[in-house]
Amino acid sequence: MVDIASKALESKLDEVDLDDTESLKQTYHELLSKSYILSKAYKNLQKEFKKLSKDHTKLNELHQSKDIDSFI
Repeated sequence: MVDIASKALESKLDEVDLDDTESLKQTYHELLSKSYILSKAYKNLQKEFKKLSKDHTKLNELHQSKDIDSFI
């Protein structure tokens, strides 16, 4: 996902007219917007990863307790 955004950004930067103030302003605002979107997506992924990590830990504990019960 980030790689696609990065490639799109690179191609857009190739089209920016560095002598045109309006073009620079527009590109700057697009960069801010995309940066916000990526930051928000990253935070959501962190939350999901943390939740998955907790679930994984619980499943491992459950699995270990079943292994112990089977030996008793």
